[in-house]
Amino acid sequence: MDGHRRGRRPDRDPSPKILTETGNMPTNHRAAGAPADQSSDIPQVGLAIITGSANWGLAFPEDVEFEGVRTLQRDMSFETPFGRTDNWKLIEFDASITAEGKAKRALCMYSHGNPRDHIDHSCHRRAFWVLMRAGVRQVLSCSTIGAVNKAIKPGDMVVNADIIELTQTPFSLLPGRQSFDCSGKQIVCPRCAAVLVETARRHWPAECRVHGIEQQLVAGHCYGPRLTTPAEALAFRNMGADVLNHSIAPEATLSREIGACFVPCAFVTAGFNDYMDRNRQQLLQEDVLPNLSMTASRVALETAARLPANPECSCHGLKSPQPEERSSRF
Repeated sequence: MDGHRRGRRPDRDPSPKILTETGNMPTNHRAAGAPADQSSDIPQVGLAIITGSANWGLAFPEDVEFEGVRTLQRDMSFETPFGRTDNWKLIEFDASITAEGKAKRALCMYSHGNPRDHIDHSCHRRAFWVLMRAGVRQVLSCSTIGAVNKAIKPGDMVVNADIIELTQTPFSLLPGRQSFDCSGKQIVCPRCAAVLVETARRHWPAECRVHGIEQQLVAGHCYGPRLTTPAEALAFRNMGADVLNHSIAPEATLSREIGACFVPCAFVTAGFNDYMDRNRQQLLQEDVLPNLSMTASRVALETAARLPANPECSCHGLKSPQPEERSSRF
């Protein structure tokens, strides 16, 4: 797909078929040589895992070898009003590891690598359109971050409480211009964050720290692929950011737009001094990612398994419809 927005074809029904939780799903991978867009059905699931730089070099969840998790289907593609979205997986959590003792399924997509052949930040809008149609109510997103707070060190995990995104994420899914308000007061779900932090503190290396949402840390969003300059890092720090992230704003904002809880599973691969040292060619500390990507992936899977299948959460009330006359009378 090219980089600009693709309009909906007038002769095509944009509404995909929907599979129910009781519907049969094949357990094998897509047949060799099958067309990439053959998987036009969107499964009905309540949970999504978005993988990213925290999982680089891993086939998620296959390489993680987490007992009780299996891939039901991979290489799934879906047509959306904004173009096709590829590289989806449908995974299943066994009843033995879930909160309710019942098997549950989740959709999974590698956000940073979609599409595979070029940079297209609108991939998030296509992805969350799928999650909206799937009925997703909880989103767990994996990534790596840089720290501009000197007290946060490479190897630390940070579950931030807030974000700074000055362009107000351009790829919105909200219908109409004045149909809904979406509150930013609770951009990260404290309920999901509590489960993530408790899980991470049992598995994270003792020499590193897990900074929970109660510390009220802030993530500044800056689109990649270019990494942040020293001046940009200082600017975000002066605005109140503690860490920098390349994907959190569209993920958090679109989660709010589809009425879902959002929680980031992110760890630090560059510290304040790494940003400021102009004499050092590399920004990222080379040993952090390979040492922690497997641990972070396991934490993400265990957290996802422990999240309740049908949560009652205050996040779901933060998208509010507005009176019809606000958009009809002008």
